[in-house]
Amino acid sequence: MQTPGVSTSTSGGISDKITVGLQDMYSYLLWPIIILVIIALIPPIVMLVKHIRNKNKIVTEDYVAPVKALDINSAKQKYTGLIASIVEKYNSGKLSDKHAYQQLSKVVRSFVFDATGIKVQNYTLSEIKTLNIPKLYYLVDECYEPEFSEDNKGNIVETCEKARQVIVEWN
Repeated sequence: MQTPGVSTSTSGGISDKITVGLQDMYSYLLWPIIILVIIALIPPIVMLVKHIRNKNKIVTEDYVAPVKALDINSAKQKYTGLIASIVEKYNSGKLSDKHAYQQLSKVVRSFVFDATGIKVQNYTLSEIKTLNIPKLYYLVDECYEPEFSEDNKGNIVETCEKARQVIVEWN
């Protein structure tokens, strides 16, 4: 029987010469390093792929939390009270037109969030339009120009009344 790396010569059953070829000590070291590097790279690659997939997902719907009737009624009372406060501050001269519109927009957006769970606080007007809530869209649209313009082109008292109606009639 012949073993690899061993050369034997026999004459009459006696071994004349035995040679053993030794491997270079670094020849086995390269494969374990390559395997360890590959194993070490797997988790970061998996995390990168997951990150890219999540980043490229298109969110088509926001989560709409169910709201109990009692909660919606208390929310309506809370936000109509905040609107009345805006009108009162405006009429007493404590709020400018621009600041009144800004506060009204914030109140209406906060109400919609409390009522539906949709985070409209940071939505643009075009994003609000995609929600398919026309009363909200027209109300925010009415606030947009006076809210961001230096010129007063709106009637805050009338807009507050429209906002109060939207909240009161909210289902």
